[in-house]
Amino acid sequence: MQFIVLDLEWNQPVSYQSSAYRKVGDSLLFEVIQIGAAKLNERLEIVDTISVPICPTHYMTIHPRVKRMTGLTMDVLADAPNFPEGMEQFHQWCGEDCVFVTWGCDDVSVLQQNVDFFRFEKPLPKMYDLQRLYAAAMKLSGQTALKTAMEALEIQPEEDRAFHNAEHDAYYTALVMRKLPDPLAVLGYEEHPRKLCHNERRSRFRATNTVKSVREAMESKDLLTPKCPTCGQPTERITELVPQATGKYVALSKCKHHGAMFVKVRFALLPDGQKGMHLSVLPANRQTSAYVHTKELQYQLKRKRGDYDGFDVENLEGAMSSNMPFEDA
Repeated sequence: MQFIVLDLEWNQPVSYQSSAYRKVGDSLLFEVIQIGAAKLNERLEIVDTISVPICPTHYMTIHPRVKRMTGLTMDVLADAPNFPEGMEQFHQWCGEDCVFVTWGCDDVSVLQQNVDFFRFEKPLPKMYDLQRLYAAAMKLSGQTALKTAMEALEIQPEEDRAFHNAEHDAYYTALVMRKLPDPLAVLGYEEHPRKLCHNERRSRFRATNTVKSVREAMESKDLLTPKCPTCGQPTERITELVPQATGKYVALSKCKHHGAMFVKVRFALLPDGQKGMHLSVLPANRQTSAYVHTKELQYQLKRKRGDYDGFDVENLEGAMSSNMPFEDA
């Protein structure tokens, strides 16, 4: 059996009011524009890699954020095969006895939606999530960006392999898999596709304001002295901002008149490339106070252990990435 470490790049509607989206709707929320993979043999040796560019047939305008991150344009993709042809090419390259391994759950759902929409009839192999195995092996909670995992495992990126290229990201994911103590344990983390849908009421991220940088925002009055939701007066932070996941932090503050406050802040990249911040301040109760103090102690221990060496607060690559627009989310 061979492991096919898979990564996808996909396009999306520039607007949900566009004619392209109105034509296909939720049946094709994201259109695959590149399939990348690394093939590992039974000894987990990388024996081959592949990049299959896909010419979109519905979302013909590449979303600005997708273009900026991937470098893929319609000029680049114009002569590429359509999805069924590209998928057939990829299927032939994979061979019969294989399983798919991905970094996270998103690619699985996007691939299945494209397979269904374009009526590619050959069955997909079982698919497994290496990101979940990595979290278990490193005793982490939540999601970890691929680049962060590479840094933790001392895997150096290569000059000719840029991130946000499906083939390169698949290759790096394969290197991460090989570095884990028990790579075959990934077979315990099977991932099943989930249905994707657009819902205006469930936004992936709502920013209360944009910020120039995460560091600058964390030193701003908004976060040093967050306002009490009851009286609107500045509160005094009594804990540091404790990281929970990429771009997500919690803290406690105190209002002179209304007591302890639970502070939650999230940062994420917005579609136009700016950084957005969402801040919420709520009255703290015994449970949320205990939660923050526990997380603060864990964070201090991890920092002493060196787990946060090289941690870059400005890297929002994985921020909010778990919030794909799944129908059952």
